[in-house]
Amino acid sequence: MTNLKTIIMGYLYAILAVLFWSFNVIVARYFADTFTPWQISFYRWFFASIVLLPFTIKQVIKDWDIITKNFKILFWLSLTGIVLMNTFSYYAGRTISAVEMSLIGVMGPVFIVILSRIFLHEYISKFQYFGILISFIGVITIIVHGQFLMIGDLKLQIGDFWMSLLALSFAIYSVISKFRPKGISQLTSLSFTIFLATIIILPLFIYDNIKSPICNWTSLEIWTLLYMGIFNSILAYLFWNFALDKIGSLKSSMIYYLMPVFSSVEAYFLLGENIYPAQIYGGLLVIVGIFMTNKKSDKVELERP
Repeated sequence: MTNLKTIIMGYLYAILAVLFWSFNVIVARYFADTFTPWQISFYRWFFASIVLLPFTIKQVIKDWDIITKNFKILFWLSLTGIVLMNTFSYYAGRTISAVEMSLIGVMGPVFIVILSRIFLHEYISKFQYFGILISFIGVITIIVHGQFLMIGDLKLQIGDFWMSLLALSFAIYSVISKFRPKGISQLTSLSFTIFLATIIILPLFIYDNIKSPICNWTSLEIWTLLYMGIFNSILAYLFWNFALDKIGSLKSSMIYYLMPVFSSVEAYFLLGENIYPAQIYGGLLVIVGIFMTNKKSDKVELERP
């Protein structure tokens, strides 16, 4: 039987990861008129590499044979979970609000459920589907400000498209994480994928830097990028991977629904964006759906063949 402490720690890791990630949409909006998306991505992961590599380079060299044998998996983890997923959010931040970004991005777990069912054959009970449905209704409530008659009049912006791609990339990353090589530690794997992502982004960064060079840096911008490199990148990804190992992709994905709750509060205090009553009601529905799904899923997984 699954150890209760392991389950609790898995949920805690997932919550912390989502909390750190929730600031990503705030940064995307803050830097929307200052840096290009590829510039933000490069500096974020470059700083993360500088912090990680001194502690992991020896282990990376030691595990090089395992890394080369599993390069395809590590490449796709780097591309979907680091390069694309985050850069999509920076493109979205140019046209839609931080609250809207988090609301659309939170649909990632819906894709995770579908992909987990198709590729991992994870069992999903009717009770779990009901919890997911309640969470989904909560998200829709937030999007339309509680006015469901407006659904037919909603007009999608290009930022909505980018956030939809982000949600899909997140789901692919979470499912692929199940196949990450077991012979290397989470920290070593993360260090290599971050370094690989930095290399992938470098040509696009150089191209953007030639077109739109950054002339003036403020201390706030530097500290923000350092935060992104450490908390939003290193710690968040480590915590999320720990959560996937301890409680699985399905239960971790339900915690991801807390993203709009965190981001809405942060957007209100840091960006001055409004929070509507419907967002509060919708957020409560999201949380109720999460707890319903997680409570049932513990028993379901024990019964799964």
